[in-house]
Amino acid sequence: MNLKKRILLYLLIFFVGSVVGQGTQKTFKVVLDAGHGAHDPGCIGTKVNEKTVNLSMALKVGKLIEEHCPDVKVIYTRKTDVFVELYRRAEIANKEHADLFISFHCNSSENPNGNGVETYLMGLSKSEANQAVARRENSAILKEKNYQENYGGFDPNAPESNIIFSLYSSAYMNKSIILADMVQKNLVSISHLTDRGVKQANYWVLYRVAMPSILIEMGFLSNPGDQAFLNNQENQNKIAAGIYNAFVDYIDKINNTKHVHLPVSGAVAPKTETPPAIQVEGPDTVAAATAEPSQNVTPVEKSNEIRFKVQILASPVKLEVTDSRIWNIPQLGCYQENGLWKYTAGDETTYEAANTLLAEMKKTHKDAFMIAFQGDKKISVSEARKLTKK
Repeated sequence: MNLKKRILLYLLIFFVGSVVGQGTQKTFKVVLDAGHGAHDPGCIGTKVNEKTVNLSMALKVGKLIEEHCPDVKVIYTRKTDVFVELYRRAEIANKEHADLFISFHCNSSENPNGNGVETYLMGLSKSEANQAVARRENSAILKEKNYQENYGGFDPNAPESNIIFSLYSSAYMNKSIILADMVQKNLVSISHLTDRGVKQANYWVLYRVAMPSILIEMGFLSNPGDQAFLNNQENQNKIAAGIYNAFVDYIDKINNTKHVHLPVSGAVAPKTETPPAIQVEGPDTVAAATAEPSQNVTPVEKSNEIRFKVQILASPVKLEVTDSRIWNIPQLGCYQENGLWKYTAGDETTYEAANTLLAEMKKTHKDAFMIAFQGDKKISVSEARKLTKK
């Protein structure tokens, strides 16, 4: 074979290989999980049940992705009113080797004034409020046959059950944070719902999926205003478009692709309170440390309660939540003072508990020291100790 023929042959092989390589490029897979179903209604509202809203939203978001993202495969854990066990939902995602898992839910509270949207990722949380939400969603396990066998005796209502979540691997945490933040920002920008922030909690279904994953609490069915909003088809379409836009923002950022962004008519500013001097929820609210003061932060309830915290560092600029200096800090919080972003650990009601935490924090942050707040007002530690002894 002469040189010219060999060159033509090599070029042909290269061309065919390139075409085949393009044809076998990995399809991005997203799992849309409509929480609850069938005999498990989830939260029960006066007008609509959670399972119905969850399914409607999963189908609407899935349809938008299928219409506008031909390079994405949408996988549903359920497409009808059927009951799917929590472990099966995780199995579906893992067997498909999916790239992303999004679970749709609605919230509920004994307080009818509780309202707003919040986005969760998997993580250990010391916040009782976050744990209560996770326990309610995990309680779907109890509606399953042979649940003790399927979950190794796990009881979502048992205090010691959280031990199992301590084994959780944070391999997908960074991407989960990126998606959760995008979803939260998009949702509050197109609805009247209060921005309750990005949080962490112990969700079984997020714990078991081997991919970046989030769980969206789209509003409170126990709140008349939230329920009316969620039970309206036009509003559901807006929410679906917001979640879709967050999804394409995420996939474009991760894969360096470009997908169409959908306009959302009638977008309104999120209904949020004026933030106080301190925003504390982290790591329950992981976005708090990097959010603008008016964005993605759950404001501390205005009260005169005394709280002790450990200040670990101060920075002239906001830090990324993945910054090694603040990542995995227990109950991470931040506040602005004298032009600096100041980061804290803990949210203790007693000086003794805060002092124990201070000793622990000094192992990694040698300049850490204790501070105190009365409601949203910073006060001296000595004054706080006197007030707690009254």
